[in-house]
Amino acid sequence: MYPKTNDMLFMQPVSMEAKPENEHRSRISEIEDNSLLVELPLRAGRMSRLRLGEELSVYHMTEDGVKYYFTSHVLGYHDDAIPLMRISKPLPEDISKVQRRHYLRVPAQVEIAVQSPDFHFTAVTSDLSGGGLSFTASDNHPLRMNEQVDGWILLAYKSGSVDHVPFGGEVMRVKEPGTGRNTVSVQFNEIADTERQKVIRYCFERQLDFRNR
Repeated sequence: MYPKTNDMLFMQPVSMEAKPENEHRSRISEIEDNSLLVELPLRAGRMSRLRLGEELSVYHMTEDGVKYYFTSHVLGYHDDAIPLMRISKPLPEDISKVQRRHYLRVPAQVEIAVQSPDFHFTAVTSDLSGGGLSFTASDNHPLRMNEQVDGWILLAYKSGSVDHVPFGGEVMRVKEPGTGRNTVSVQFNEIADTERQKVIRYCFERQLDFRNR
């Protein structure tokens, strides 16, 4: 779904660390054929002039809680009675829909640490979403359905920044137990909203990489 005039956009420059205080907010003033004219973005209550060419991870939200993500970049500025910033307009196929309580899942090989009272080990995920992840575990670390685990996820963004995202989760599925390569699915049930947004941003970047191949 394309954003509309007067819709609020939430922007995260990919060159900046993925933290809530680095999120910029702006309102769409005008929609052109290949670009969006938006009010100068606000960050922590102050207007910002982002540099030309700055890549942005953007989303807008509907009233029923559906988020639409896309990437954009700064094309320039339009100084009139109200100063505006021009950003690139996404193609329809480059907009991703993420419903509340439903998260985009992508293939992803990222390092994680998993721990419980009985063990601690590192592994590599096979897929990842804002709602959970899957990974392969050896028989040396047997996991059971409904078991609670804690850990962190190592995320490296296109901007070069790196985050360690802590999480708590429940084991929802264990495939092929006893084979030495057990596929374990974990659903997050203890993760801060700001940390979940970091995972969602990473998944969105991964999806765009697949589309651009």
